[in-house]
Amino acid sequence: MKLIIILFGSLLIIFVLSGCQKPSSWKIYSPNEKLTVIIDKNKSDETLQYSVTYKTETGIKNTVLPSKLGIIREDAAFTDGLKVLNSSLKNGIDYTYELIGGKRLKNNVQANRLTLALENSSKNKVNLVFEVFNDGVGFRYEFPDKNGAIFQVNEELTEFALPATSNAWIQPYDTLNTWSPAYEYGYGPKMKAGTAPPLTTGWGFPALFENDEMWVLLTETGIDGSYCGSHLAANCSNGVYRIEYPFSWENYGLWEAKPANSLPWATPWRLILIGDRLGAIAESNLVYHLAKPCDYEDVSWIKPGISSWNWWGDHGGGWKFNSLKKYIDFSAEMGWPYSLVDAEWQRMEGGTFEELAKYAKSKNVGLFIWYNSGGEHSRVMDALPRDLMHKPEVRMAEMKRIKEMGIKGIKVDFFQGEKQGTINLYLDIIKDAAKNQLMVVTHGCTIPRGWFRTYPNLVSMEAVRGGELYSYYKYPEEAVYQNTVLPFTRNVLGSMDFTPVTFDDYSPEIKHLTSNAHELALSLVFESGIQHFADRVESYRLQPAAVIDFLKNIPTVWDNTCLIDGYPGELAVIARKKDDKIYIGGISSLKEKRSLSFKVPFLEEGKTYTIKLIKDGASEREFSFDTITLPKDQEITIDLLPAGGFVGAITIK
Repeated sequence: MKLIIILFGSLLIIFVLSGCQKPSSWKIYSPNEKLTVIIDKNKSDETLQYSVTYKTETGIKNTVLPSKLGIIREDAAFTDGLKVLNSSLKNGIDYTYELIGGKRLKNNVQANRLTLALENSSKNKVNLVFEVFNDGVGFRYEFPDKNGAIFQVNEELTEFALPATSNAWIQPYDTLNTWSPAYEYGYGPKMKAGTAPPLTTGWGFPALFENDEMWVLLTETGIDGSYCGSHLAANCSNGVYRIEYPFSWENYGLWEAKPANSLPWATPWRLILIGDRLGAIAESNLVYHLAKPCDYEDVSWIKPGISSWNWWGDHGGGWKFNSLKKYIDFSAEMGWPYSLVDAEWQRMEGGTFEELAKYAKSKNVGLFIWYNSGGEHSRVMDALPRDLMHKPEVRMAEMKRIKEMGIKGIKVDFFQGEKQGTINLYLDIIKDAAKNQLMVVTHGCTIPRGWFRTYPNLVSMEAVRGGELYSYYKYPEEAVYQNTVLPFTRNVLGSMDFTPVTFDDYSPEIKHLTSNAHELALSLVFESGIQHFADRVESYRLQPAAVIDFLKNIPTVWDNTCLIDGYPGELAVIARKKDDKIYIGGISSLKEKRSLSFKVPFLEEGKTYTIKLIKDGASEREFSFDTITLPKDQEITIDLLPAGGFVGAITIK
């Protein structure tokens, strides 16, 4: 009994002494304990800061250096001198959810969460919430007061400090012109972290970094109508990148640039994807883990798939009845469920749009139809129809009308900004479309921010310097490089409507520099819920039977995805699994031939498999074909032409 009292007294002393001294730093670990986030105070200005380390087999890597935290509301600054009221740690978060599309349908979330309840000198409160996963970190600011008061956020001090020795792949945030900002500037060559952008507008998300065997990708997710989109400020010296809100000139001055909402309120999640291999970035679905779950009661009508599209090969063809009919016929022939009707369809020549819709229905082909999103926020005046999407009552009437005609989806273009008002326009269109059981693709738009989970009828977004530019800017030379950067940057964030697979030269003056096998591989290397294959019908029909068969059967949603090999700007080799099939696609951007050897993932021990390969032929416009029998651990070796590629398909039995 005496021993028990002594032990109890000792424990009480330890408890009291520890309680007398409030902690000055906090640590939170990933479930596998490889990632560590440390939150403490900057000694020079008493602001909160965070840093991230990653434990590898070769030691602890300083992945994100001490980076400032803080946010300034119009009525209150949450910067220096913050008092920590309490901290709450929740370990062992573990649940699953399913997506309708994307790189992996079934997702298991494992995370630990730290919440710091903070108060400034005026007793205004803010919560700082960190969630740490095995493949990254998300954090945000929450204003917990429930008084309903409306405030504007003037500035966010959030930093991402990357080692200055890091390599970086980032694209500039667009300036304003008739069609931008729309994330279509493109990625330049590899640079050092802290390199000044070529434009005063700064850098756009996502931003990819490589340093000391570690990979980091910065972005944001979980944006709803209560906040604007953000990007990275131009001043990024020494590799310190800062959050910046939209510019006042976006949308030609319409809407406020800074976000405002009533309390309680939370910012979007600032997201850092982290891994000791590039595949940890390319394979990650972390952008969805922190997005709101879907609350649609019925999603059975949302059906991703492949679509034909006549615009690339016939600019202005959106109003030519016979041209559109030809592409509908080709979709029916290929077994593709959709065909996209682009701009000007309301002034159809050679027939009526109603007749076209009936014809498509008779062929069992669903139509997507194009709309200009403007309104005052857009100055694209000559691309019609417009003024049907920005006003709620007009939009709902139009959606109801086309739904009754059997239309399956809409492609909405030209948003030109990321202000809170613009974000609300995106989401209102998507939600109203869902009420009418219409799928949505956006073009001339911002990047995905977890919305494919929250609003699964949003089946793809552009936000990429895509295949349509082959016809405008003599893009083929740039595409050789861009194609091997996008799988590790833009496409990590979600479905990307690049409009790929064009074998034909757009014109005698604008020729492909990628091989035909490279172009075929884009059907797999690039993920999109709706995959608009953009080439002319005549070009597709000229391809070998094996190529046509591959395009007939390639899925657009995947059970799982694995990066086999790759490096931004050089190579991307990706395997994707769907049901009992494994598909592999690889592309090179090198100017010389190369040989590539790899093992196929997703195979089982003790079984033998047959892989059918479509590869580069003797020239860039030719294919070669091979069938290989292999056990699980046997390597495949493939020779690639300059800017070459290949695809392979395996049936699991």
